[in-house]
Amino acid sequence: MNLSLHEAQRKEDEELTEEIEQLSADVQRKGCLWMGALVDGNKQLATRVVDEGGLRIILAAIDWYRYHEDVNNWGLWAIFMLCYEHLTNKIELVRLGGLQILCQSILNNSDSSLEVCRHGIAVLFDLLQNTNIYNTINDHNGYDVMKVRQVAVSVGLHNAVYKAMLNYPESSEI
Repeated sequence: MNLSLHEAQRKEDEELTEEIEQLSADVQRKGCLWMGALVDGNKQLATRVVDEGGLRIILAAIDWYRYHEDVNNWGLWAIFMLCYEHLTNKIELVRLGGLQILCQSILNNSDSSLEVCRHGIAVLFDLLQNTNIYNTINDHNGYDVMKVRQVAVSVGLHNAVYKAMLNYPESSEI
C-alpha cells in the first residue's frame, strides 16, 4: 500500500513538473513572438531591443528549449525581425554565438517543423548574403561576410541546410 501511494505522489510530481515546463516554454514562445512583432520594420527599436539584451534572451530560449518546436519557430522569426538588413544586430548575433544556435535549431527540429527550417534558413540567408547594404558602409563595422560564412560552415551550416532540404524537398524557400 505504501509503495503505491509513493508511486502516485511521484507521478503527480512529474506531471506538475511537466506542466510547469510547458508553461515556461509558452512564456518563452510568447516573449519571442512579442519582441519580433514589436520591432517589425522599426530599425531604431530593433537596435534598442538588442542593446537591452533581447537578442541574447531569444538565443537563450532557443538553446534551452532546443527541441521545442514553437519556441524555436518564433525565436528564429524574432531573430529575423531583429536582424533583417540590420548590420549591427547581425554583428551582435554572430558575436553571441547565434550561428551555432541557428544551425542546431534547424537540425533538432527539421524532422517535425517546416516553419523552423524556413525561419532558420531565412536568417542564415540574410546573414550570409553579400548585398549593397555592406558596400555602402565604409568599414562594414567589422562585419566580414566571408569570415561569417566560414564560421557558419564550421558550426554545421551544411548539415542543417542539407537535412532541411531532405525533409522538405517541395519547399521552394529551403
